[in-house]
Amino acid sequence: MAALSREPQQPVAIIIVAWNSGEALRAAIDSALLQRPEELVVVDNHSTDNSVVALRKIYPQVQVVSLASNTGFAAACNIGVASTRARHVLFLNDDAVLDKDYVHTLLVALSYKPRAASAVGKLTYQDGAVRRIDSAGLRLDRFALRPTDRGQGEADVGQYDTPGTVFGPTGAAALYRRSALEAAGEGGFDAQLFAYYEDVDLAWRLGNLGYCHLYEPKAQATHARRGPFNKPVAIMQRAFVNRYTVWVKNESFWRFLLYMPVALAWEAGRIALMLRRDPKSTLTTLKAAPRALWRGLKARRRLRTYAA
Repeated sequence: MAALSREPQQPVAIIIVAWNSGEALRAAIDSALLQRPEELVVVDNHSTDNSVVALRKIYPQVQVVSLASNTGFAAACNIGVASTRARHVLFLNDDAVLDKDYVHTLLVALSYKPRAASAVGKLTYQDGAVRRIDSAGLRLDRFALRPTDRGQGEADVGQYDTPGTVFGPTGAAALYRRSALEAAGEGGFDAQLFAYYEDVDLAWRLGNLGYCHLYEPKAQATHARRGPFNKPVAIMQRAFVNRYTVWVKNESFWRFLLYMPVALAWEAGRIALMLRRDPKSTLTTLKAAPRALWRGLKARRRLRTYAA
């Protein structure tokens, strides 16, 4: 692979998973190249919109891995990790754009915290004349059985400009130590999740291993979130039930007992609202819930065996 930059390179491999990315992919790649990474890999999840056809001509220095089928975001990320060697790995969504010093700023933050598995910056988006927060790191709302992005949708007025630790980084622009990904097992992300909440699962597993996750607002990026909405119903259903897999897999049984009554009441209310809006799709989604719970139980046993 051709050299990515003549300037001193950052010890990081940037991995972009593409899937029918359109023109957004070029902006993501251009911002990634500005970081001066050792390696830059685009893993194409069998796109059908020709968005990666010209990549090899336009970006000869970028490694492109074309997959024969859509393996899901999690598995594609793991394939990207396996094809690189740098000490750090940055996962970049195809709809995200990094500011010039994003990676360098996060690497500096990690250098001061040996037990930090990851670092993430402040992600924003433009809403007319207002700059809004997309994510200031992940947090876990246990009572609602819901992971959320801190500050999402809030106007950015400096309320998230203090660095610190968070539950985990959003997968849109997350920098990890390779050693932490290896310690987490499962190749990094849990490929069985396919897409959505794989970043929550990885953050949780690493937290259970004693790692922490850093938030550094001086590192900034733009994220034009596409999310599960306006996508096939099957993907939206997967996003809903993946929460169950992640919870069963990672949460302490005894801690869950402490908040279970409130959590189940919240979940019942959420499902009731879904049934009122779209009964047919909701019933189909709920049919997948037992399988999601079983996946979580099996993964929990697998992780216990791995740790032993």
